[in-house]
Amino acid sequence: MPSRDIKYVALFLIAALFLSCENKEPQGQVVTKDLTVVFATTSGMTGDGYNELILQGVMEGVKAHPDISLHLLKPDSLGEARRQIEAWNKKADPNKALILCGPEFEQIVAETDSTAGRILLLDCYSPHRKGVSTALLKRYGGGWLAGAMIHELKMLLIKGLNGDRIIDAISSGIEDGYRENEGPEYQVVMLANGYEGLSLIDEAFSIITRDSVMQFGFEEGVYVPVCGMARLGTFSFSQNYYRAAIGTGEDCAIYSDNVPFSLIYDLGAIVTDYINRWWQDESWPEHETFGLATGHVRIAYNERFYSSLGSIPEWTIGMEKWRALEAQYQPAALGKEVSHAY
Repeated sequence: MPSRDIKYVALFLIAALFLSCENKEPQGQVVTKDLTVVFATTSGMTGDGYNELILQGVMEGVKAHPDISLHLLKPDSLGEARRQIEAWNKKADPNKALILCGPEFEQIVAETDSTAGRILLLDCYSPHRKGVSTALLKRYGGGWLAGAMIHELKMLLIKGLNGDRIIDAISSGIEDGYRENEGPEYQVVMLANGYEGLSLIDEAFSIITRDSVMQFGFEEGVYVPVCGMARLGTFSFSQNYYRAAIGTGEDCAIYSDNVPFSLIYDLGAIVTDYINRWWQDESWPEHETFGLATGHVRIAYNERFYSSLGSIPEWTIGMEKWRALEAQYQPAALGKEVSHAY
């Protein structure tokens, strides 16, 4: 079984275990801290990046503090999420914390009465009401950096959908970095009009095959997926047809040998840090931002790719040049991260 499949099966089993036992506490155990995580309704639990990366961060935090009682909730709709959040709020006390995964929960939190417990709302652009902590991972600057780095190549950007704030921030950053540095030619492929575009693995593979081979005429070019779990179709294409694809979200070298570098958005580390601070009874700030400047957005190179460059005959760019390009465009990317209107 490929390593990526083992990873997803393991994460699914972990999530299923906790989701099936979300309100059960071990008999006789004294619970000092109680953590509830409500995952995004628009994202799955395995393979599609957002919920998965948060789950990894949660599990890292709980592993370090095994006395935490953990409840993982995956609502199917915002209505179900509202009921879960309201039920948590009625039982909240100073030893309870709630992590809400994504901006889709902002309105619910705004309409929720003040609580005795802690609430963390992820990917919220600004401070919220009193008693709620918000955190924003700034993604535009990292996207701009990746787009600037690949501007000498043709680019095919595979986007899951329009209208999602996170996907739009990444993809617009990549496009702007590419255009502003006079990239020669690029196209954008849209997989769907809604969130189903984040799971269309086979469709992504087919669309990339048709558009890039039949129309785009790739030689030395790159594929850049910003499309959730559907990115697996991109990496399958890159592996089978010996083309380069840029990773987004996490280190995507596990999906294909032909990934020169990945653009990391380390949301999991942010979540782990909040759990650690809560365990130590440290206060959570009203609002915090993370990104290139804090190291939570960064470039990770795939050593395996550069040790076997012969697998892509047209490819001539070595790691040294990529590192030089990263150093060249990093200052501008940091400026873009600060000035972008999130």
